[in-house]
Amino acid sequence: MTELGHVVLVGLPGCGKSTVAPLLAQRLGRAFFDTDADVEARLGMSCARVFAELGEPRFRAEERRSAEAALGSAQPLVIAAGGGLIAQHGAIDVLARRATVICLDAADAELVARVGAQAEGRPRLGDSPGTALPHLRAMRAGAHALAQLHVPTEGRIPEQVAEAIAMALTGAVRVGTARPYLVRVGTGILEDVAGHVPHGTRRVALVADEAVAAVAETVAVQLRRQGLSATVFAVRGGEHAKQWSTAGALLEQCSDAGLDRDDCIIAVGGGSVGDVAGLVAATYLRGIAWVVVPTTLLAMVDSAVGGKTAVNLHRGKNLAGVFWQPRAVLCDPDVLAGLGDRSFRSAFAEIVKSSMVGDGHLAEVVDRRLPAALGRDREALTELIRACCALKAEVVAGDERESGRRAILNYGHTVGHAVEALTGLGAGLDHGEAVAFGMRVAGALSVVEAACPAADVRHQDEILDACGLSQRPRLVAADIADQLGVDKKARGGVARWVLLRGRGEPVTGIVVEPDAVRTALSQALAA
Repeated sequence: MTELGHVVLVGLPGCGKSTVAPLLAQRLGRAFFDTDADVEARLGMSCARVFAELGEPRFRAEERRSAEAALGSAQPLVIAAGGGLIAQHGAIDVLARRATVICLDAADAELVARVGAQAEGRPRLGDSPGTALPHLRAMRAGAHALAQLHVPTEGRIPEQVAEAIAMALTGAVRVGTARPYLVRVGTGILEDVAGHVPHGTRRVALVADEAVAAVAETVAVQLRRQGLSATVFAVRGGEHAKQWSTAGALLEQCSDAGLDRDDCIIAVGGGSVGDVAGLVAATYLRGIAWVVVPTTLLAMVDSAVGGKTAVNLHRGKNLAGVFWQPRAVLCDPDVLAGLGDRSFRSAFAEIVKSSMVGDGHLAEVVDRRLPAALGRDREALTELIRACCALKAEVVAGDERESGRRAILNYGHTVGHAVEALTGLGAGLDHGEAVAFGMRVAGALSVVEAACPAADVRHQDEILDACGLSQRPRLVAADIADQLGVDKKARGGVARWVLLRGRGEPVTGIVVEPDAVRTALSQALAA
């Protein structure tokens, strides 16, 4: 699921849910639904009367009934959820699975001032809202922390809050995993990083490629302005980052910085930095939240989405790691301005791969926008990044732990990872160049083993050539073939291939005879 679904506003009394929701609905072109108003309309009495005369259990049951009716609507809605709804057992999980949840907030003093004389109509505030609000905040903090976006309302009029939310959601991709999150692509979104840090976080560790330390420090400044403690841990980028020693050192730094289970790690860099930062987040205190700020095109279109984390071992790439989904992925194409030409073009291997295994829409976008994107046109890059993220989000949502369909995303990677391992991770062909070569081999095998039209494979190879991805490794076919059994997707030392029946028709788990593999490798090396 990549659509946003319903948009649900949650938050403490006085945060502005009922005021902002209709304004947001208007901006998004949706209908508006208020759970409290629905309860009052159905029972013919105010929420305060229901609470007082029928009791809190009855009110909560009616509140949940209203929410379930709204969530069951086929028409996407903007829903203002009663403040206590998310405190009900399992309610936040239901909301998060079926909607994009946004938490509005302000300081307690501001909320008390807004509620004012209306406090008597809010049963949980009673006669002393100044005392009750901190208690409610503590009770609901865990549920609020699961929202996909947190929006401060202090110092803003409702129209400004609605506009900020609408801008954040426009073009966003929702990754519908067990704990859903948003992928946002656009210029200037790094100013909103704090909105994706879980509610209740006090300390943030930014694990950053030293080459983009300035980007990390800019993000850190934004976080500090929101009252968060932010520390930058710089690491050497590339495959050098994906070592046990790097992960261990970062874990010690997180501990020394005093991070606890409510705190957060932000990865700022390419795929390698994201891999190791995610592994640290997954293992520190047995798992804390993390956010991904990819700064390479390769990371934006591939590794940042999906929750794969790993380090390399001597025998091969990504052989030790876990699945640990981030809380958000924030892709700002403007940070690519300083990316070197080789790294930039290398990323197009993953873009072309996506167009070969994805649906017809993605193939159309790639064919139409590729020339402009290669010229670093911002709009073309934004469209390609978003389209690739949408494909990966849809695949990951249906197969979070790569037990089935997610394997299609490994097209070209069986040979690609073998080549990287044999040439010295990061020392020979880089990841995109190796995957491009792997796609040529997999394409040739697809014609022979899966009856893929030869024209589809020729088109693939022509696109790779246009992207400047014609490199071949200085290896012999037999050595590459021997390395294939080390791949983490191999079973019993036998590689499982992702091949194509045609463009957009991948098949997985294919076992290919060794002679056919060596022939395809030899032909690709000689081409």
